[in-house]
Amino acid sequence: MSDLDDAAMRPFVRDGRLTAMPAKLNRRRAVLDHLAAASFAPGRRYREPEVNDILRAWCDGVPGVDHVAVRRYLIDLDILAREDGLYWRAYEA
Repeated sequence: MSDLDDAAMRPFVRDGRLTAMPAKLNRRRAVLDHLAAASFAPGRRYREPEVNDILRAWCDGVPGVDHVAVRRYLIDLDILAREDGLYWRAYEA
């Protein structure tokens, strides 16, 4: 549930890709909510390799940001849930 408008999101997301990961938690959550809403269908379960592929597409080439860290942030912030190697959106962002 992003509370950042397009102008505030622009330093972190451009053309469907991350350009940086915000340091501030509220901005990080907003960016990750946006990423989840754009990439993971509600109610659908994803295997870890598929999640990794989706997140690589967002992160590839971004200095200091990798898909594993983004996956961890998504889980830690309860944006994605995980069980038995399956991932899904914890809520509709």
